[in-house]
Amino acid sequence: MSLGGRIRNAAFILVVLALLGLWLAAAFVDVHAQARHSLAVAIALGTGLFRLLFPPALRQPEVRAETDVVRRSAFVVFVGRVVVLAVWFAQVFMVGYGAYFVARGFQEQQPGFQARVALIALVGQVLALVSQCGRSMAGLRPDWGFSRSVLSILRFLLNRAFLICLAGYASVLPGLVEKALTWLPDHVYGFWTGLLPGWLAVPMTVVVCAAWFFAVLVAESVLQRLLAAALGQGNSLGEWLGSHAPITYRRNDTSVTFDFNYWLIRIYYFNSFQARAWLVRVLLEVHSSSNYPKYGRGPTTKQRRAWQAHQRPLTDEERQSLHDRIVTAMVAEAPPEWESLVLEYRAVVGHQEIQLAVDPSGDPFGWYGPEAEMNGDEEGGDYGGGGGEDGEGTSTTRQLPDFPERDALWRLREASYSVDRGAEYVQILAVTKDEAAERGRNGETRPWEVETWSWGGEHRPAWRTPPTARQYRRDLRRFPVARGRRPFWLRNEVKRIGWAE
Repeated sequence: MSLGGRIRNAAFILVVLALLGLWLAAAFVDVHAQARHSLAVAIALGTGLFRLLFPPALRQPEVRAETDVVRRSAFVVFVGRVVVLAVWFAQVFMVGYGAYFVARGFQEQQPGFQARVALIALVGQVLALVSQCGRSMAGLRPDWGFSRSVLSILRFLLNRAFLICLAGYASVLPGLVEKALTWLPDHVYGFWTGLLPGWLAVPMTVVVCAAWFFAVLVAESVLQRLLAAALGQGNSLGEWLGSHAPITYRRNDTSVTFDFNYWLIRIYYFNSFQARAWLVRVLLEVHSSSNYPKYGRGPTTKQRRAWQAHQRPLTDEERQSLHDRIVTAMVAEAPPEWESLVLEYRAVVGHQEIQLAVDPSGDPFGWYGPEAEMNGDEEGGDYGGGGGEDGEGTSTTRQLPDFPERDALWRLREASYSVDRGAEYVQILAVTKDEAAERGRNGETRPWEVETWSWGGEHRPAWRTPPTARQYRRDLRRFPVARGRRPFWLRNEVKRIGWAE
């Protein structure tokens, strides 16, 4: 950042802090007439200086395409820039002038609608339109805030009318804010002082008020999202309401997001298997993020000792023997002429699905996972084949409900279980014919190459028929894993395991 940019940022922070203190003093501090006048003048000067910190752009910052260039003569461009600068200085004066009268009206006995302030706000809106005209003359793309449709123009006018009315009633806001901020603490403190000692009533009042404040923001967020859903996706007001809710909570099969964002306070948390991040901002900001973070809380020492009884590892010879049995059964199920076979096994306790693809196109391991689901393939991928509803016929993919080596596949899943990660939900075996023969378990040679891959379930398996919640619970009792280590989609399916069913 350049020296000028640093000076501008420092000036911005100082002016904001000074204006915050001056406005609070003008709204809530009882001062006499001369001091009120001096305070209003200081607010006017500070507000004008704040507007001066944001000069208008007089040149196109970046030309991305020929259509972004607005051709104008040199004289018209010069006049447009003069208009933009003149309007900017006029806005600086009008903003300070209006702030002076608003600050003066804060301490009135019966504050009400100030026609003078509303008129200043109206002039400010007209100046904004004139500034856009100057931008157009200077060769810059203007931002009118509305399109040529009647509905868009009407919405623009109603928004500006509301802002003008709000400016006219600005002197009433301190009283409303004071009542809204003090009514609940006064009554809650009075309630607690009748039940508890005075030193304990104060923290209890703070806790209750914070909970009330959070509940109000939750209700506001829900109302905004309901209105956004009612207005529809194409509505600009609905999009604004949906994206500016103070509290957002999203939970899906792959991640969890919580975002509390209200004025100067923000608490943000995101967690998934690919990344984790959090942010806390109360004037100052503290944040952290990581890619492929460590797993969540694992099992306790007592759980680890108990769950180790569920582990059934295999030796290399036993694993090779199971692979040979499965591959032999795969070849027996395949047609006489084939180049490659891919078997996919998806399982939980009480539910098994076996799928065999003959000569799949592309990478036999690259099709699986969330990409298959996003592409609309809810049956685990057809590897480029067609097919009917049962996965047979002209399709290269076959379902094998009576596969003879189901026990071998299940034994491989048992061997995949670990106390820290649980059991794998998907196993894939790919067999490819190869000139270089591979030696089998009995010393014979077989002209194919075997690759295996297992998948722990960061994304939901592409079940043809999803297991029931009861089957998921039974599987977690058979292969227990700590809740912090379960994938998010499984946490959504199974809230609690409960007793044996």
